[in-house]
This record gives sequence, C-alpha cells and structure tokens, in this order.
Amino acid sequence: MKKTVFILILSITVSTLFAQISLIDLEGYFKGKYATDYLQNLSWRPQSNQYSYVENDSLILCDANTQKHTTFLTVKKLKAILQEDNFNKIPYCQWITNNSLYFPSLNKMISFDQTGNFLESQTFPAQNIIDKSIKDRLFVCKENGTVYVQSYLNDYQKMLLCPDTGKNIVFGEAVHRNEWGINEGQYFSPKGHFIAFYRMDESMVEDYPLVNTSMDIAMVEPMKYPMAGRKNHEVKVGIFDVKASVAKHQTVYHYIETDWNDGEFLTCVTFSPDEQFLYITHLNRAQNHAKLVQYDVNTGKKIKVLIEEKDPRYVEPNKRIIFLKDQRFIWQSDRDGWNHCYLYDSNGKLIKQLTKGNWEVTSVLGMDSKEECLYFITPYKQPVDRYVYRINMKNGDLQNLTLEMGTHTPFFNDEMSWFIDYYTNLETPLKIFLKSSNGKKSKLLLESKNPYKAHQLGKNSIFTIKNKQNDDLYCRMILPPHFDSTKKYPCIIYVYGGPHSQMVTNTFMSGGSFLYYLSQRGYIIFTLDNRGTSNRGAEFEKTIHRRLGVLEIEDQMCGVDYLKSRPYVDSNRIGLDGWSYGGFMILSLITTYPDVFKAASCGGPVVDWRWYEIMYGERYMDTPEENPQGYVDADILPKVKNIKTNLLVMHGAQDHTVVWQHTLRLLDQAIKDGIQLEYFVYPSHDHNVRGIQRVYLWKKLEHFFETEL
Repeated sequence: MKKTVFILILSITVSTLFAQISLIDLEGYFKGKYATDYLQNLSWRPQSNQYSYVENDSLILCDANTQKHTTFLTVKKLKAILQEDNFNKIPYCQWITNNSLYFPSLNKMISFDQTGNFLESQTFPAQNIIDKSIKDRLFVCKENGTVYVQSYLNDYQKMLLCPDTGKNIVFGEAVHRNEWGINEGQYFSPKGHFIAFYRMDESMVEDYPLVNTSMDIAMVEPMKYPMAGRKNHEVKVGIFDVKASVAKHQTVYHYIETDWNDGEFLTCVTFSPDEQFLYITHLNRAQNHAKLVQYDVNTGKKIKVLIEEKDPRYVEPNKRIIFLKDQRFIWQSDRDGWNHCYLYDSNGKLIKQLTKGNWEVTSVLGMDSKEECLYFITPYKQPVDRYVYRINMKNGDLQNLTLEMGTHTPFFNDEMSWFIDYYTNLETPLKIFLKSSNGKKSKLLLESKNPYKAHQLGKNSIFTIKNKQNDDLYCRMILPPHFDSTKKYPCIIYVYGGPHSQMVTNTFMSGGSFLYYLSQRGYIIFTLDNRGTSNRGAEFEKTIHRRLGVLEIEDQMCGVDYLKSRPYVDSNRIGLDGWSYGGFMILSLITTYPDVFKAASCGGPVVDWRWYEIMYGERYMDTPEENPQGYVDADILPKVKNIKTNLLVMHGAQDHTVVWQHTLRLLDQAIKDGIQLEYFVYPSHDHNVRGIQRVYLWKKLEHFFETEL
C-alpha cells in the first residue's frame, strides 16, 4: 500500500514538473511528424553531370557544372503521355538510361530524346519485383514464395529462376541467414547476359517450432534454425543463362562446381566485367579461413584460388571485389589490424596496399573514369564521424572531401566527378550539399529546419572515457531539459555492445527519439560503445572472441563508475535497457553485479549461446564442443539466482533470430530460483516490435522505469 501511494505521489510530482515541457509525440514519430526536409526524388541522371528532383509537381534537371535548371517533365505532360489521370503529382521514378525513366507504381518505362521530347512508353506489368535490369528488360520476381525471371526482350516470358526445386529448397533469396553482407539472392552480370543465384537446401537442418495463435486453432509453423554445433544447410550458386533461356522459352541454367573443402559458406558473389568469370569468396565452418575462388561462368568449373585470408579468431569476407578496366581488382581486408583496400592483378598477385593507417575504410564508393582515384567512406578523424575521402592510386595522396565534422552520406554520379552529400551531426538535422570530387566546389542545396524545434530537448554530448586497458571508450549522454547540476537524477543506460554495432554516432537525434523522450521525463540517458563494437580496428572488436559477455561488461562498468562519479547522477537509481545482444548484456550485467542496478529491461535476449544460430554464434564463440568453458561462462541460467534488480523481460513469440526458448527458459529458471520478474510477450512480432505498435513497447518501458526508478 505504501509503495502504491508513493508511486501515485511520484507520478503527480513528475507530471507537474514536466507539464511545461512539450513532450515528443511518440505516435507522431511513426506518422512522419518529425521527418526532415528533403529534395524529393533526388537522383543523378546516368552518364551525365545532371541531377534531378521533383518540385512543384515537375521533374527538374540541374547541371552540376553550370547550375542551370530546366523543367524536364510535368504532371500535365506525364498524364498526356500515359493517357491516364489517376495521379496528381510526379510519382517516384528512377533513371534507367540517360533518356529513360521508370515509374514503379505505374509499371511504365518512358523514353525521351536529348531535349526531353517523348519517344515511347513501355509497360512492365511485373509484380513483386525483388531485382531488375530494366535496360535489359529483365525482372526477378517472387510470387507465392517462388522466384521467377520475367523477360521482355522479345515478348513477355516468365520462367523459373531455378527449376531444381523441392521441399526445404530456397533459391533466388538471401542465404546463410543474411550474414557476410548477403542481402539478396541473385546477381545480374554487368551486361545482363547471366543471373547468378543462390540455392539453399535446408532439409538437413532441424525444424524449430513457431506457433501461430492468430487463428481459432493455433498452428505450428516450423522454421529451419541451425543452432550452434548442429547440422547446417547446404548452399550452391547457379547461373541462369538469359539469352539461351529466352531463345528456348525455358530455364537454361547450370551450377558452379564449388567444393566444400574450399569452405561451405559462399559469399561476395561477383562477375568479372567481361562476364567470363565468377568470383566467390568461400569461408570455412570455423570462419577463420577464407578463399577467393575464380570460376568459369560458362562451364561452372573452378579455375584457381586467388587469395587466402586466415585469422586465429575469425575473418569476415563481406565486401565484394571491385574491378578495374584491365581486370585488376581491389580486395578489402583487416589483415594489418584495420579494414583497408589492397590492389591485386588478375592472377591474384598483390600489387600494393592502397590505404593504410589506424582507421577503417567502412565503404568503398568507386573510382573515377580514369581510375586515378579511389573514393571511400571512413571515420578517419574520430570513430563517431563519417567522411568522404579519396586516395590517388599511384602516389597515395589522401584527401578529405567533406571537412564538416559529423556524418556524411555521399551519392556520386556515374563519372565520379560530382557527389550529393547528405550531412548531419548532433546539432544539424540535415544539410544536402553538391560537391565536386576534387574538393574544389561545394554548394548548399538544402538545409532542413529542426523538426523537433517545438520541443524542449536536453543537451546531447559525445565524449570518451578510459577503460582498464587505457582504451578510449566513446560515450553519449543526453541530459534532461532544464538540467540542474546541483540536483540528482535517475539514469538509464541504453546498451547494445555487440559486434557490427556502433550506438554512439555524430548524427542528429543520435540514439533515437525515444531516448530523448525519456530524458524529457527526467532521466539522464547514457550509452557506451564497449570493446567488441565496430569501426575501432580488428583488435578492439575481435578481442571478445570465445568469451562473450566478459570484456564487454567490464567496459560497461567503467561507464557505470564514471556515472557514479558525477554529482548529479543518483547512484541508487541507475537502470538498464537493451534488446537482442543488448538483452544478453543486460542479463550479464545484473547477474554479475547484482547490487548496482535498481531496474533493468531487456527484449529478445540471448540467454544461452548454444541456442543461437551457427553463422553468427560460431563466429564469435566457436562450437560448444570447441569452446565448452566459453559457453558455460556466458550462460545466464546458472546466474539467475543472483538477480536482485527489478527486471522486465520482453520477447516476440514469432522471433526468427533469438528464438522464444531463450526467455521461456529464463522465466522457468526464475520460477525455480524464486526470483520475481515481469515478463511480457508480443504474440505476433518477430525480433523486436516494428511500426506504430512500437509505441506500445515504449509506453511499457516508460511506465516500468517510472515505477522502478
């Protein structure tokens, strides 16, 4: 009764204190209320220095060199061309060639002459498109779970991408559970003569039950889930011959003759520019040995191994090779401790290392038409930033093309002579620049107003602290509005901390709107990127190998010590929140340091890495047979009895990533150990709560922390 009265008084007090603050509209966030200003449909016209955008119901062309603006297409003209009147603005469109525009919502491609006069309109009724080469009039489409090629080369034809089908066979879709940068299942060759595709046989993988409760009688809908140390699926790469298939009106294909001895994981599928060869990077099950293998496209036969990469911990081949005109190619590797670019000849002989230093190449953008300079994105100055750099491939001269501190996202024209730069930082919602690739010209195209201007937001700052090894750990802190350093505030630490993550970034609303909303409710919000996170070099990330949850929480506790040293942080009211790997981190923290945290919430947490999938789990932990002690040390269940923190656990019942079993076993263990916790299931959601229903989750978290902190 006393606790209930206290909470009621606290709620009234909080409501009074923050009544004068205009709170962020959480539902409005999902309805576009806080979208930044932008240039609609901004894109480059192929093989030109012209960019286009939609303004006042017209498609405008602008020459980057002269800045001359012309109207290329109006709504009135488009309606007349199509003889349709069911739209009142220029629909979303894509340049396909220098004089052709594709309108996906209309299934139309319209061709013009150089002066913008209409030539012809073509209809492409393909639905459910997952990939396309419109200039070659080819679509890859998925209908009722099956992938087809739809061709309009001569007349309309529809063919299976792969007729080698069967139960538990997946083809034309992403494989290996989307690891190593695999986000698609098919790849068009440069000239459109072939389509490489994945075929995955999951018949040997154990079924894992998911229960669909949306009908009167619940149904089990099993998925294939390869858990660590168990049977894995088998993957092939096939070649769909476009010309032969169109000529014969049926699928003509063959398989690449891959060998599991080269590695069972097939990544980074790439055609040579002349379409004679296919390159696949193989990775072994242990994920410590990668091979770049060259194959003959027409026969599927292996030619040779060009490059091998080994690492006693793990290698991650997730970047495709990039070809020069003379068949030399660029390969990315972290072999010197940082991800950099290496130039090889066509036979796999190293010519030289192109980029070098204690900084990462995060993304290669391409080369100019003369192949003199390589353009790439890097956090060169500090890990929380992203800059566009270029390097002269002959003399190694390095140049920053984006001097403003923050995060730059570039979009180059085909010639790599100009790029559009989307720029943001902690204080800047969005600026769009037009920049020349030699760094000499820059023009501001748009500056967005602050969509959160009507709300009082607390200060967001990025800084570093040291861990016990004297590494810099990047932190973000969001203070409540009207912050008073003489008062004490409760603090919520938002945690993720896993590989391939970086939570602390120099971007506008860094951390997301909900964290700012919580700060408006009177909390200090803190986030720290520990060892194991990305863009800090191989050693910083790979040091967690085989012992997940050890060094990461050691670094997080350095953050806790920092918070406790601040006079305005109430050390008795520190809370935690995290999802997925962050959920694993939350459980590791509160079971290892049970007296530190007053409240903690976690969603979809890994509880035992033996129940996680092969591709991700074995990379960082090896198999349970190879690393039994590592799996034992990371297991949360034996430590549940240590929990003293007020804990909220959430999970999606349809979770395909961290299966529901994790928190059900956690709940069962808590019952056995007499540990009270709050538990909430989202019956129809997968590995998180997406869309506007996420507001429900946010409100649940708000209520939980208001009650417990």
